[in-house]
Formats: sequence, structure tokens, C-alpha cells
Amino acid sequence: MPGISEQFHQATIYSRKKPFAGSKPLQKPEPFKEYPKSKKLKLEAPDLPEGSLWDALKNRRSRRDFRKEAISKEQLAILLWAGQGVTGKISGYLLRTAPSAGALFPIETYLVINRVEGIEPGVYHWNLKEQALELLKPGDCSLEIELAALNQDMCRTAAVVFVFSAIFARSTSKYSDRGLRYVYMDAAHICQNLYLACEDLGLGCCGVGAFFDDEVDALIGLDSKEEAAVYLAAVGKF
Repeated sequence: MPGISEQFHQATIYSRKKPFAGSKPLQKPEPFKEYPKSKKLKLEAPDLPEGSLWDALKNRRSRRDFRKEAISKEQLAILLWAGQGVTGKISGYLLRTAPSAGALFPIETYLVINRVEGIEPGVYHWNLKEQALELLKPGDCSLEIELAALNQDMCRTAAVVFVFSAIFARSTSKYSDRGLRYVYMDAAHICQNLYLACEDLGLGCCGVGAFFDDEVDALIGLDSKEEAAVYLAAVGKF
């Protein structure tokens, strides 16, 4: 019998082959929580320190309207480093720009490259250990990734679509079913780094959670069980 983590992942997939049968709450919750009877201590809006980090945090937005223009190979390299770049080594673990539970790093990065200067269009895997792009499928896959992402045209007009996959056993082998929570936390940490790096470079970024799991996995070449796509991000000029 599949474990709880696998059951959860399979129960929440989007697919053209079957309707999504998830449940929703009966009432929509309030957008903010308050304790009216509690004593309140007012904090004024802070004066932000100078620096690109604070500007990126303040200005970060999800940007969906991209110009069909290429980004540079150097910009792509910066974005890859921002997401999971190696920043140190402790006890045999390669530490990254994003945190990971137990330094297990279950997230792999794939790229659907539409327009990057000096790189042919296609599907690539980022080999972090060798700092190299591995070509998995040559050719223009922009329409395929658009259709797989529920017809969201930003995935076609973007310069590149990041596909973050999870090798679940990297986390669950240590943390059992609890490790599934950490997988999605890891993906979110990485994507937020990508957002901030894009903002600092003057590029647009939009995380994508709505996609047909089986179609994205098939495009990348994943088995959807041991490894599956969990998050996408479209990046380009806006």
C-alpha cells in the first residue's frame, strides 16, 4: 500500500484524464485574523535600509506579461545560482542559497528554454554538481509547456520556464511521511530566491502551481512516482 505522502501527491494531481476531485471548505475564511480584546502595541512602518535586497523585497510582483525576447546566458547562470547555488560545504553536505531540511535537497531544477542567448531551445536538466546544463530534449517546446500549464500563455512567451521536481525519497528516507512537507517547503524557498533575483535583474517571474502533472512530467521525462514536478516558474523580460 502506498504511503501517506504518495497518496497525498496522487490525490492532488491535475490531469486531463480525470477530473480533480478535491474538497473545499464550506465557508471562505476571513483574509486577516485579529484578537479584538487583546492589548495592541503599534509598530510604525520601518524605514528600509539601502540595498538591492530591500528594493527587491518591496518591488517583487508576479509578472505574467512577457516580451518574446531572449535573456542572456549570464542572467540564466545568476538565476540558477540564486535558486540553489552552492555556498559552502559542511560534513560532506553542499550548502545552498536556499535552506533544506536535513540538507537533503530533494528539489531538482529543469529548464524549458525558449529564448536564451547562445543556448538552443529545448528541455534541460541543471547538473548542479558539475555546474552544467544537460540537454534532454532539443527543439522548441514552448507550446507543449503552455498546454501542460493549463494553457497559460506566459509559459510560451517566457524566455525560460523553470520546472522544479521533487525526488521524494531524499526527504522521506530520513523523515518518513513528514518529509513530504519539507519537499514543498524546499521548492518554495528556491522559487522565492528566483523571484528576488529576477526583480534585481529587471526580469519578470511568476510561480505556477496549476499544471497537468502527467504532461509536465512526460515533457521532462519523469516517472511521476519517484520523481515528479511540483512547481513551475516562468521568467522573461516584461
